[in-house]
Amino acid sequence: MLRTLLLVLPFTLVAALLGLVVMIPVTWVVRDIGPIYAVARAVLRMAFRLAGVRIETHGADPWSTPQPCVFVANHASNLDPPLVFVCLPRVAIMGKAIVFRWPLFGYALKMAEFIPVDRGRAESRRRALEAGADRLKRGISLALFPEGTRSPDGNLLPFRPGAFSMAIEAQAPVVPITIVGGREVMAKGHPWIRPGLLKLLFHPPVPTRGLGPADRAELVGRVREAIASALPLSPTARSS
Repeated sequence: MLRTLLLVLPFTLVAALLGLVVMIPVTWVVRDIGPIYAVARAVLRMAFRLAGVRIETHGADPWSTPQPCVFVANHASNLDPPLVFVCLPRVAIMGKAIVFRWPLFGYALKMAEFIPVDRGRAESRRRALEAGADRLKRGISLALFPEGTRSPDGNLLPFRPGAFSMAIEAQAPVVPITIVGGREVMAKGHPWIRPGLLKLLFHPPVPTRGLGPADRAELVGRVREAIASALPLSPTARSS
């Protein structure tokens, strides 16, 4: 608790503010999101170190995966989005619409072509799916959490179909990612980060070439099975 309060939060807030003040004008000048992306990655990596969180990656190399693609991962912690951000090549991530209203930070998210979505509004969800398909068609990969919310016990929730519809429409491969350790480091409902290990296992890409809407359910099943295969059983699952 004290580590998060005294080290991680002050560093992240100050570094992010200074980085945005400097890098937003730089991005205007060079017309390239790369520099601000690199600074954001560096800030987040240092924040993880200050929190005592180690990161390990295993499996397929996401940097050599044909682009664009759709990275999909399980979701049990607030640390999952920044975790995939620092471990992946450039991606667009869908996030809560309210975050995009934050001064400077929300503007930077829009510059990076991240996608706001209000999951309680059907029209917002529709626009987000259209924006995601547009990013893929322009060569920008997506990183999504198809459960739609954090799992309270680490067990996989049902997958929503949006990510897979976008992948099929763009004929982009889907790369399943299993995140292990998120719940132990920062469980749902807990505001403090605990020191620990976060592991990301990148599974082989699942191709969508030649697939149509009728194949979506099978694609969802294949990806969900891959992610689940590397998840440890929670106590709830062991006792059932």
